[in-house]
Amino acid sequence: MRNRLIITASAMTLLLATGCSSNQPDFDPSDTTVVSVKGKSYNIPKGAHVSPYVDEKVIVFYQKIGLSDCKKGDITWEEESAKEEMGVAIGKGTPSIYEKLAKQGRIGCSSPISK
Repeated sequence: MRNRLIITASAMTLLLATGCSSNQPDFDPSDTTVVSVKGKSYNIPKGAHVSPYVDEKVIVFYQKIGLSDCKKGDITWEEESAKEEMGVAIGKGTPSIYEKLAKQGRIGCSSPISK
């Protein structure tokens, strides 16, 4: 009886751990949705947010950190958790977070969709 109880408890723990770990969706930059910004449509990854401010300096910065496909007229986007990481890193004075996030595909640029 005691062995059955231990096996049942172990199985339930394993089931719970498996369910919790596989329940979290991964961020997939190729799974996109269309958003409208200032009357133009853009494809950005689902789970990402459009950056509130983009100008030519931001685009040049993104190009320097490895996002060579960014160009004038694009918008920039960040994955939700990347946005939080950037805020913490900038607060600590660690701007290299942008290069890390660019390599991971968690920040990027999007060009307007052609009509």
